[in-house]
Amino acid sequence: MQKIPPACYRVRSNIIFTIAVALFFLLFAVLYVPTFGFEASTLARWSGHSDFCIAILSAIVLVAVALSRLLMVVLTRRHHLNEREYFAWQLCELVVVCLFADLFLALYFHQSYFLMLPRTLAIGAAVAVYPYAVYWLVLEYQDRARRLADADATVQRLRQGLDNAASASINFPDENGNIKLAVRADRVIAIESAGNYVTILYEDDESLARFALRNTLKFIDTLCEGTSLARCHRSFFVNIDKIRLLRKDPSGLYAEINVAGVADIPVSKTYASAIMQRFSEK
Repeated sequence: MQKIPPACYRVRSNIIFTIAVALFFLLFAVLYVPTFGFEASTLARWSGHSDFCIAILSAIVLVAVALSRLLMVVLTRRHHLNEREYFAWQLCELVVVCLFADLFLALYFHQSYFLMLPRTLAIGAAVAVYPYAVYWLVLEYQDRARRLADADATVQRLRQGLDNAASASINFPDENGNIKLAVRADRVIAIESAGNYVTILYEDDESLARFALRNTLKFIDTLCEGTSLARCHRSFFVNIDKIRLLRKDPSGLYAEINVAGVADIPVSKTYASAIMQRFSEK
C-alpha cells in the first residue's frame, strides 16, 4: 500500500486544513442552518440560538481536528501511514468531531444523545466530504509535481554526468607510463592497433589528427571505461557517438563514421552485439 504524501505531516499543511474545515462548516451552517432532526418543540429555541450554536460547533470542529492532526503528526514520526491507514484516521477524526458536536447539542437542547447521533453523523459526513476530498487532491497534485521535479532533476544529473564523462580528457601513456597525449573523449574518433603501437585518430579543431603511441589496446581498454569509446574489433576501438550507421555487408559488419575522411571501421562478431546495443541506446 502506497505511503501518503509527506505534506500530510507538515505542520503548516495541517494548520491550513484545520482552519479550512472549520470555516467550511461555519459557511455551510450559516447558509443552510441544519436542524439536526430537532422536534417541533425545539425548533423555535434552535432558531433563536442558532448563531451561538453554530459558533460553538465551529469551535468544536476546529479544536477536535487540530488535536487529531497534532496527535497524528506525533504518533507517526517513526511509522508513516499508508493510504488505507490515513483514510481510517480521517474517518475516526470525523466520528470524534460528530460525537462532541452531538454531545453539545444534546446537552444544550436537552435532547436524547443517541437519537440525535445518526442525524449528526450524516450531516458531518455530508459536510466533511468536500474539504477532505479537496485537501487530498491538492496534496496528491503537489506530491506528483514534486516527484516529477525530482525525476527531472535526476535525469539532468545523469545527463550532466554523461556529458562530463564524454568531455573528460583521456591521458594516453606509453608502455613506460609516460603520458604522451591528452585529448577529450568526445574528440576521439577511433583507436587502431598495429603491432606494439596504437594509432589514435581524433579531431583537432576542424581537422583530423593521428597520434602513434607505443602501447597495447588491452591497456587502452582500461582508459576508455565510462566513455563513449568501445572495443569493436581485436584491432579497433570506436567512438559510439561518432557512428552514423552500422552496415552489414557480405564481408562483415562495419561502422560508418559521421566525420568526413574517416574510413569505415570493422566490427567483429565478438563485439557486434554490444556495439549494436550501445548504438541503439545513444
